[in-house]
Amino acid sequence: MLHLGENLSEQDRERLRDVINRLLAVNFLNKEQEREHYLTARRQRQALEDFFRFLGWEIVFDDRHECIFVMAPEAGCRRNLTREESIWLLVLRLIYQEKRQGLSLSEFPVTTLHEIRAKYEAFRLPLFNKTRLQELVRLGTQYKLLEPLDDDLSSDDCAFRLFHTLLYAVRADTVEKLHQKIASYEQGREVRPDEMAAPPAAD
Repeated sequence: MLHLGENLSEQDRERLRDVINRLLAVNFLNKEQEREHYLTARRQRQALEDFFRFLGWEIVFDDRHECIFVMAPEAGCRRNLTREESIWLLVLRLIYQEKRQGLSLSEFPVTTLHEIRAKYEAFRLPLFNKTRLQELVRLGTQYKLLEPLDDDLSSDDCAFRLFHTLLYAVRADTVEKLHQKIASYEQGREVRPDEMAAPPAAD
């Protein structure tokens, strides 16, 4: 039987419940945005590992990047992304990887809407309209993958901070396939939209 937090104070049990509910709802937790939740999770690491092991879920404590990720094994517990949402996350992950070079772990890559649009144009993909852009940005903020740094999302100069949780939202091998598509296009072969590999559905 799982005795979760049986030796904790009522206050600590409440904090642990908050962290569990947060991870079940969103999957990602990073220190930069949710310091108190993150520190609680680090203090109660064993209890969290026991709880998610009991559920059959995977939990990853990435101490290097100061983020936590959980994933359910069953597809029924996962959010099915649309193709447009998948491409959006792929593009963000590619930009994240390109901009990570030369930065310290304490720094987060920053991109602009202009740079994001340029990636879309490189693959001849239809650009999102203003309403859809707001929905895509909302997806990224909900799952703690990015943070808008400006209010005007429609401006090409609008900046976005990209978080390390993108490492888990889109796998590295998927990004490598995207790099191969870029290389093929630069060599003169047309890359069709249906050749874009979609990342796994987010929980």
